[in-house]
Amino acid sequence: MTMTPYEVVGLTPAEYAALVAALGRTPNLLELGLVGALWSEHCSYKSSKATLTWLKPPPGTVVQGLGENAGVVELVPGWEVAFKVESHNHPSYVEPFQGAATGVGGIIRDVLAMGAEPIALLDSLHFGTGAEGRRLLPRVVEGIAFYGNAVGVPTVGGEVGYGPEYETNPLVNVMCVGIRPASRRIGAGARRPGDRVLLVGARTGRDGIGGASLLASRAFAGEGGDDLRPSVQVGDPFLGKLLIEAVLAALATGKVTAVQDCGAAGLTSATAEMARQGGTGIRLDVDRVPRREAGMTPEEVMLSESQERMLLAVAPEDVEAVAAAVRRYGVEATVVGEVTDSGNLEVMAGGAVVGQVPVALLTDGCPTRPAPARRPGPMAHRPWVPTAPFDPEEGLRVLAHPLSRSRADIYTQYDYMVQTRTVAGPGADAAVLALREVPVGLALTVDGPGRWCARDPYAGAARAVVEAVMNLVVSGAEPLGLTDGINCGSPDDPAVFAAFAGLVAGVADAARALGVPVTGGNVSFYNQTGGRAIWPTPVIGAVGRHPRPTRPIRPGWTEAGLVLLRVGAPEGDLGATAWRIAAGDGGLDAARAPDLARAAAVVGVIRDAGRAGWVRAAHDVADGGLFVTLAEMLLAARPGVRSVAVRLAGPARPALFDEGPAQAVLAVAPADVAAVQERARAAGVPCAVLGQTGTGDDGMTVEADDGRFLWPVDALARAYRGDR
Repeated sequence: MTMTPYEVVGLTPAEYAALVAALGRTPNLLELGLVGALWSEHCSYKSSKATLTWLKPPPGTVVQGLGENAGVVELVPGWEVAFKVESHNHPSYVEPFQGAATGVGGIIRDVLAMGAEPIALLDSLHFGTGAEGRRLLPRVVEGIAFYGNAVGVPTVGGEVGYGPEYETNPLVNVMCVGIRPASRRIGAGARRPGDRVLLVGARTGRDGIGGASLLASRAFAGEGGDDLRPSVQVGDPFLGKLLIEAVLAALATGKVTAVQDCGAAGLTSATAEMARQGGTGIRLDVDRVPRREAGMTPEEVMLSESQERMLLAVAPEDVEAVAAAVRRYGVEATVVGEVTDSGNLEVMAGGAVVGQVPVALLTDGCPTRPAPARRPGPMAHRPWVPTAPFDPEEGLRVLAHPLSRSRADIYTQYDYMVQTRTVAGPGADAAVLALREVPVGLALTVDGPGRWCARDPYAGAARAVVEAVMNLVVSGAEPLGLTDGINCGSPDDPAVFAAFAGLVAGVADAARALGVPVTGGNVSFYNQTGGRAIWPTPVIGAVGRHPRPTRPIRPGWTEAGLVLLRVGAPEGDLGATAWRIAAGDGGLDAARAPDLARAAAVVGVIRDAGRAGWVRAAHDVADGGLFVTLAEMLLAARPGVRSVAVRLAGPARPALFDEGPAQAVLAVAPADVAAVQERARAAGVPCAVLGQTGTGDDGMTVEADDGRFLWPVDALARAYRGDR
């Protein structure tokens, strides 16, 4: 069936009618392409914008928040942290290597556009366990390593989740973190008519055309993707490194008034966003845009998503000084337009205006979906606990399962020590960086447990926020802010949109209860192939200030005789746990929503215990429950003290494999046990003695009401490596 021109660019009949009414005329094909790109789901957030207002942080809690390229919070007076998570899901399914690689490059430029030096990357990946998952995972990891290692930004942490719903819809979410002096505070708003617009970086080609409106803004009909491959961008990390240095050098001149990354929809989005945030217009001459391919049309130039490009706004008299700073790194800098007071995006070619659309219409004129009339909450919950006799092999099956086992085979492909800031890297609860610029450090984590959201999106999203914050505090850090990536299927499906709203409400309520602001993030819809949607999956990135970055709290203990305390309490529910998937019946029930007031109290107890120096080692309870927590602590312990004896109240299985949020194991010297317990008692937080670390390398012994069980170190290590 023949498609109309507006259908080709992704507009619906209602959207096209609204466009014609707003313009008062029929748009030409170039104008139609500009609007189609910026009214796509990926660029306009037309289905999510109203609902995302639930995430608005309290006044005064962030430096720059929702709507900017990245969120920014204060680290210490005079220094700030910029961070964001972004998705590259469909491109990574169509072409996993370049899709993942350019996802890394894109999020780096988002942070760079805030005037921050990119210093760390983290990734949240989700795959199926079938043939497609096994095909995609290694190529995605290679793409992340290719770009991150070469660009010189360390990949210091992340996670890999698994589930059948990700088999043909992998999730590739990448988080970048950067730091900047407060004096280098900048944004995208081009506020001064007459300023020149400089295009800095790579030449423009045809790669990536249609990437935003095609790959990230509609569902795939089937599992094939060869016809979509030209829409995936191609990255050059070596030029990306030069671009970082060139832009930082340009900013150091003090003469740049605005910065914007050329990401989705390329020059169209970049110019429109600069004008929108500045309350101005921009005139851009496509004939001035340096190209690497001949014969490109104005529409191709405007919509190309060629990588490693950024726009700078500069006063006319400062152009040469800024361009010289950029060119010192072998990077091109070309004046391609100027800021106007027209309020329009004007595209010129051959000396004439070939397209003109009001900026407000491009960026805010798309019809939007309203937020749900009722804000979702948690579902009613019924605990699920099996009664069959406990088999110690269950523990090894859980530890060996992809949900729980070591990710060393993945993260050892990443350079996580480049820039020499990394103190605690992949494998820790949170990465910890020591900073040369200030006397404090940064703790970083990313979490996206989709299976917790499969049946109750609100509960799972709230648990994800608690998990991220717990990862920071068990490392000894003070949480500063959150960023989120919300990944769902088609918003046109009422059930999917309801799940999306549940995710947003869960994140908002948990962030508010824990006192950690949401600074921004990303929404990725249409993650479905052949009508099969992913589990609704929130990816939560979190940053914290670390007072002692050279001495972070680690999972592994280094001495015998330490007392293990369980702070927080299990729920007695195995319905949504890794145990049920790995060693139970393979089913999945809804996860229980966290008691957010209790979670905030647990966070406070652990934070205060860390500040006081009472905690010698710590690890939160998450995938695989207490069993995996203890096994990971034991395997990370110093040889010669890899021995622990634990006494549990009740039968072994529910106590060992419950994944109730806001639980952690602290290793404490005997002299400090009373102080920790008193702090917990004052906060109304359960704090039970589990056992003690011992000498030798005997492994883990657990006593419970239904028996005494022993797991040798070698058996635990083999399972954790996946060698069983």
